[in-house]
Amino acid sequence: MNMKKILLPIILLLLLMFQSCTTKKEMLYLQDLDSYANSNLNYVSTKIQPNDILKIDIGDINPLVAAPFNISAGTTGGQTSVEMMKLTGYLVTPQGNITMPILNEIKVGGLTPANAELKIKERLISEGYLVNPTVQVRVLNNKFTILGEVNSPGVIPFSEESISLLDAIGLAKDLTYSAVRKDIKLIREVDGKRLVYHVDLTTASWMSNPNFRIRQNDVIVVEPNKLKANSGGLIKDPIQVLGITASLLAVVLLIAQ
Repeated sequence: MNMKKILLPIILLLLLMFQSCTTKKEMLYLQDLDSYANSNLNYVSTKIQPNDILKIDIGDINPLVAAPFNISAGTTGGQTSVEMMKLTGYLVTPQGNITMPILNEIKVGGLTPANAELKIKERLISEGYLVNPTVQVRVLNNKFTILGEVNSPGVIPFSEESISLLDAIGLAKDLTYSAVRKDIKLIREVDGKRLVYHVDLTTASWMSNPNFRIRQNDVIVVEPNKLKANSGGLIKDPIQVLGITASLLAVVLLIAQ
């Protein structure tokens, strides 16, 4: 009986301790979302970076005239393969250059796709190749890397120019129970510099900042909470800890009878 009197308070104390490990305020996303309703949206076009693969389509009223400026991609089952387009696309060099048919070397690094379109169009007109061409530039290898406390970490491709941070987390199947939502790290390389942003997902204040839209080659790191970190990865979440603790104490109680 004395053993039971000692162990029962310990069980209650452990339960309270583990329940307090992750509070509601640490778990819920965008808790002040209503305060930012109807706020203005700001978009910043992404810039072409080294190692980007570009698809460049040049058109004209007479397709035969524009044909020498285009690279044909292979087809699979009658449809153009994205992987084939990557293999035949224009790889941006570390110096930010691409080499196009006839036009030869063009510097596009640091330009937005829209500005790259204008630059190529101006050269086609000024050098007398085409009179009124159309130019479309797209980045084919848009991807981001997400690591840490998400249900599906890895390198994830996307086709848009940029996506929201919430989109990226959704593509990674959401954060785990053990994720620290108050300090998501976003790592980005821009113009040869590495930038690091810290995002608190429990508030909506970051949503109006265009820097927090995911761009090509971004890296997202989600840290584990203290309980998960201290367990060295052996214990997946507090629920598992509670189960193990309760089982051990139950065995002790049976032995003590």
